[in-house]
Amino acid sequence: MLWKFPEVSLAPEVIWNPGGIFPITNTLLCTWITILALVAFFYFGTRNASLIPSGFQNFVEWIVEFLVNLVNGVVGSRKDKAARFFPWVASFFIFILCANLMDVLPGIDTIGSLKGEEIAHVGGNCAPVLGFLPSCQPLSLGPIHFLFGNISNLITPWFRPPTTDLNLTVAMALLSVGATQFFGFYHLGAKEHLSKYFNFRALRKGPMGLIDVVVGLLEIISEAARIISFSFRLFGNIFAGSLVLAAFAFILPFVAAIIFIPFEIFVAVMQALIFALLTLVFMEIGTTSHEAHEEHLVEEEQKVLQGEKAAA
Repeated sequence: MLWKFPEVSLAPEVIWNPGGIFPITNTLLCTWITILALVAFFYFGTRNASLIPSGFQNFVEWIVEFLVNLVNGVVGSRKDKAARFFPWVASFFIFILCANLMDVLPGIDTIGSLKGEEIAHVGGNCAPVLGFLPSCQPLSLGPIHFLFGNISNLITPWFRPPTTDLNLTVAMALLSVGATQFFGFYHLGAKEHLSKYFNFRALRKGPMGLIDVVVGLLEIISEAARIISFSFRLFGNIFAGSLVLAAFAFILPFVAAIIFIPFEIFVAVMQALIFALLTLVFMEIGTTSHEAHEEHLVEEEQKVLQGEKAAA
């Protein structure tokens, strides 16, 4: 046995606890690394900015232009909305993308500290691997340990993709929903925004107005469900991707990397785009009044009728 399948831990592992009051997990460490990488990325991409971009600045501006066009495509002619939505959408997309891509970097989930207490219990099942590699003691080159055989999965990784931590994905989902509600109050006013959820005036219409009341209350449930769907979708896809890479690296080492790493890169990009795009769409819906929505539907219906008349 060259190695064993790595242990799966749903919760992030604590790798350092200074003073016993501030536990630092492997996902928190990678979150800090992601932030520092993004700061360096934009610093070097804009420090020598020129009117005619070239090189690295051209790549950075291409990303920004893509996100600007994405926001404008959803918001339309409301430039005031676009200016307010863009920082949120761009921040979500770029941060999540960078965090997701850590999953395919060498050393992620594989470099860490030995679990000394568990290694001590392995003892009786030791056997040399390939005649010379130890299976119960790590092969060491200074501070670096190469694990084989029975102890190959007894490691606490120092690095783990930030988005495999449910705490982070829930926090981002709360920010997304919270920002949507804030913009709803800002653009519509408290009275009109709250009427989306508590439309008791509809009872004046008679029994049919009760449907509008129930729909409004269902909107509250929808907002809460959005937090769950946002956080678990991102967490589930990236965490599952980590397990897929680990499983196939165990079954088909080297070959699996060629097949599944490009797939994981695709998933990383798509999940970042989905989170950012859904946030943008919900912000646009949350800042649109019922009257404006109905007027838009009437305009679209008139366009369709005019098209049918012209065709006739």
